[in-house]
Amino acid sequence: MLSIPWSRIQGVGLGWLSGLAQLGLFLGLGRAVDRVASGEALGAPLYGWLVGCAGLTALAAGAAVALAGRQGLDEAASRQGLTRHLFALGAADRSRERAGRIVSTATDGVERAAAFRATFLAPMIASVSLPVIVLALLAWLVDPVAAGWLALAVPAIPLALGGFQATFRGVSQRYRAHARELSAQFLDAIQGLSTLRLLGAGRDMGRRLARSAEALRRHVMRLLAGNQLMLLVVDAAFSLAFVTLAAGLALVRLRSGHLTAGQALALVLASTLLLEPLDRVGQFFYVGLGGIAASREIKAFLAEPPAVVEAPDAAAPSGGLPGAPAVEFDHVGFAYDPGVPVLEDVSLQLAAGQRLALTGPSGVGKTTLVALLRGDRRPDWGVLRIGGHDVAGVTLAWQRAQLAVVAQHTYLFSGSLRHNLLMADPTADDDRLWRALAAADLADFVHGLPDGLDEAVGERGLALSGGQAQRLAIARAHLKDAPILVLDEPTAHVDLASERAILAALRTVGAGKAVLAVSHRRATIADADRVLVLGDGRVAEAPARSGEAVLRVDEMTTPARVREATPRVDAMTVQVDTTALPVGGATARVDETTGRANSPPRGLTP
Repeated sequence: MLSIPWSRIQGVGLGWLSGLAQLGLFLGLGRAVDRVASGEALGAPLYGWLVGCAGLTALAAGAAVALAGRQGLDEAASRQGLTRHLFALGAADRSRERAGRIVSTATDGVERAAAFRATFLAPMIASVSLPVIVLALLAWLVDPVAAGWLALAVPAIPLALGGFQATFRGVSQRYRAHARELSAQFLDAIQGLSTLRLLGAGRDMGRRLARSAEALRRHVMRLLAGNQLMLLVVDAAFSLAFVTLAAGLALVRLRSGHLTAGQALALVLASTLLLEPLDRVGQFFYVGLGGIAASREIKAFLAEPPAVVEAPDAAAPSGGLPGAPAVEFDHVGFAYDPGVPVLEDVSLQLAAGQRLALTGPSGVGKTTLVALLRGDRRPDWGVLRIGGHDVAGVTLAWQRAQLAVVAQHTYLFSGSLRHNLLMADPTADDDRLWRALAAADLADFVHGLPDGLDEAVGERGLALSGGQAQRLAIARAHLKDAPILVLDEPTAHVDLASERAILAALRTVGAGKAVLAVSHRRATIADADRVLVLGDGRVAEAPARSGEAVLRVDEMTTPARVREATPRVDAMTVQVDTTALPVGGATARVDETTGRANSPPRGLTP
């Protein structure tokens, strides 16, 4: 069933009320002219009629302005809808679109579409339908012949409207496309400002932005030129010709005695109401074309299908099934492109309280497996269960509530440490926040900050080091307190000292939980109860945990040229460690090549 917004119905009704009140005023003026010409008094009823029609016209105009003032509510609702759809699409789909273009659609695009609906769409519907009502009343109350002749000319109005819209549709669409592209380029430049400075590419980026801005200016000027052309054609040609036709008809019918002087005047004045659609387009041409293009843009965005859609009967279980594994992949397969599977036959179980490490060469599907677990994708075949429940039958919110994820790239929101921690649990008090920081080995650092929990982290957390950002992510995972902890290369971009601190914090936070660690790093793998290797779309159990076993797992995941350059010591590879070893009151460090402890030169202290 077609649902029409109540505000649009109100806008159309106000347009009709205004037009009919004006027609009543014109007919009243014609009656007044006839009475004056015949020497009759106007009388109180006619005075009341004229005042009432003028008052209704003013009232309708004021109500229309008030209704248009609700544009902000329309904008808010549109942005909420875009945001919901953006979350439904997920990060995987949105990675193909530049963030600046989405921001442009959600800001400038929504504003233009809302202005189009508030000031153009409903009044335009009223204006297009009003001539039919006016002609019917003129035929009944004034002269059916003159109304008939005007009716023959009225169809030219929608034809003219369609012609103008078709002529300038491409201009408006190109304008919106360039506006979105400029927004995307500008956001890229702001986000990559440090990189631009280091590369010395700031001037080149500035020239690119200047060229894009100039292209946008030209499209705006073309759109404004079309607006002026529209006004010229409407006012100087079409409107003048139509009013001239109405005046000619009025004179002919007046001379033939079919119309009085007042009726002839009313006919000419009423003909201006028939031009209301063109007047409306002329006044709001820029708003109309920009709004139409923005509305198409928003509609196209909302039409993008999400990668994962909940089943109609999806439910949120009260908890996991007793005795069921926390996570179970049962012969799961997935392919981004048909016929090219990334995962073919993955079967694994992760029990509560167990630490399971998943490793394998880059590109074999480890990130895809995590995406299935997080609900960003659904298996193409096989069954994925969480707590014994098939994820195909549960809500995405429930599925994601069972997981706490520490990814290799931690995203921190601009704001304070407190703000970022409360993302995980908005109800947490300061005591819980400090306990979470302590569990993540970050409490001492935060205590030493001038503003403590209220210290700003900078945009995207740039005020923190990589290791500190990761430990803040661990604190958020601790606050969420989900039964399953997913570690997706959590130490991939930190130094060895930060790696040790992060792994120690993860041992604390992961205690008693089902932990799935996806990693190439041996230190992460060595903590696991079981190690699985992913390759060729399947998983295989690694050998029993030992120094040699961990070494063989590393060989599976390390390029050959790197393995050959790595020396062996007692069947294990010694990693470079920054831990100082006391030797004779001085300091020794593990040599990167031999694995032996070397003393520093005499007389020097590190």
